[in-house]
Amino acid sequence: MESVVLKRTHERLDRLLLSKVAREASLVANRENKALELPVQVVEDGHIIEKYADGSKRIIKKLVRVKSKVNLKKGAVLCLKQKG
Repeated sequence: MESVVLKRTHERLDRLLLSKVAREASLVANRENKALELPVQVVEDGHIIEKYADGSKRIIKKLVRVKSKVNLKKGAVLCLKQKG
């Protein structure tokens, strides 16, 4: 049986690996899109912006910040399991 410390270490390493793989996949996808001259949509300065391979940009939409209706206190525990 694994100790709690060893289990947490494995979970942390798994998260780091997943983060690294996602970052690398994102970089490859961006390079491929640029090579194929496909536009990429990103969020910058509160706007959704479409960036083209030639360096030009087009603002698609301004994002509006919405205040959450859920009132949580520091340290609240969230349950992510589906009801039923």
